[in-house]
Amino acid sequence: MSAESPLAPEESDFDPIEAILAAHDGDARAAIGDLVERIQHLRQQLSLASAAMSRGMTRGWSPSLDQS
Repeated sequence: MSAESPLAPEESDFDPIEAILAAHDGDARAAIGDLVERIQHLRQQLSLASAAMSRGMTRGWSPSLDQS
């Protein structure tokens, strides 16, 4: 049994952008609005998790809201 997936990501026909647009019936503004709401939710969850975590638990690592 291999740990790798049968298709490498570059070989897959799945396009996440097309999937998001299809989920919103092709409405780009609705798709962007939904993604912004989801990002805000995840940022809030990250903030709560970082407040609850001790620095010892993460061996000094702390999460960042920035992508850098």
